Amino acid sequence: MAFNLYFAGTQCKEADLYIEEHGCLRLLSYLNDKNHIKNRVDKGMKTFVDSGAFSAHTKGKVVDVEDYINYVNERTEFVTIFAQLDKIPGDFGKPKTTQQLMEAPILSWQNYLYMRDRVAEPDKLLPIFHQGEDFSYLEKMLETTFNGRHIPYIGLSPANDMATIRKEAYLKKCFEIIKASSNPTVKTHAFGMTSLKLLEKYPLYSADSTSWIMTAANGSIMTKWGVMEISNNQKVHKKHIFHKTQQEQDIVRAELLKFGIDYDEAMVDYKVRMICNIKFLQNWADNYVYKPIVDKQSKLF
Repeated sequence: MAFNLYFAGTQCKEADLYIEEHGCLRLLSYLNDKNHIKNRVDKGMKTFVDSGAFSAHTKGKVVDVEDYINYVNERTEFVTIFAQLDKIPGDFGKPKTTQQLMEAPILSWQNYLYMRDRVAEPDKLLPIFHQGEDFSYLEKMLETTFNGRHIPYIGLSPANDMATIRKEAYLKKCFEIIKASSNPTVKTHAFGMTSLKLLEKYPLYSADSTSWIMTAANGSIMTKWGVMEISNNQKVHKKHIFHKTQQEQDIVRAELLKFGIDYDEAMVDYKVRMICNIKFLQNWADNYVYKPIVDKQSKLF
């Protein structure tokens, strides 16, 4: 069973071309990636469009909801799914007040309802429930119906600045609520989710990640043994592959060859590392195995 993994972000034309030629799923930002979206639309390729609300928040910009609605409507044929314009609380880099934290999910839900009434294909509009918000807002998304039909697809947004254990607690609670709701089969998308173990552990329908870019830029590649430092510029690091045994390096070399990646090129070229990461992640998605948590039943004796 395949997993719907969306490659988010942009970096180099070589990676973009590989993604296009191999039909990989793509998430692009309305705020930052209009040229890339146009390129895909011109080629008849569908795209998951994100509003770019968080990027706007970090830059002190504002995404105009009317402009965003019009933009998506004009390209609706080529949009697989698109994220609502959500409200990010407070000002970037400053402590958030209790009032700001309480207002954000209310404004986000109002934005969702406003957009839903105005977009050409409402079922493609993804509401977003953020980690840290009261779970009553997730319950509202699950129980709300339009003409007797539930919302078919909901976005879950783990906090990227929190430890994995806290992200997992968030996902665990989300799926407990989903299972107990009147909409237990809703599709779910995890925003910015890079942990493959968590994606295998919970019944998510899709996720997006920029880890293929960041890992390569930082001199590493993604492998079935985890992230490995391979860049020639980082040999001083204790975890660098250079410090592995020759046998271990040969095993990695052989594994990369399976993906058509030259070990020595990956050491010196970040673009090769990016394509290596794309191939690894797409292979993972194509061969996805759901490994749910099995509750241990108490024994009588």
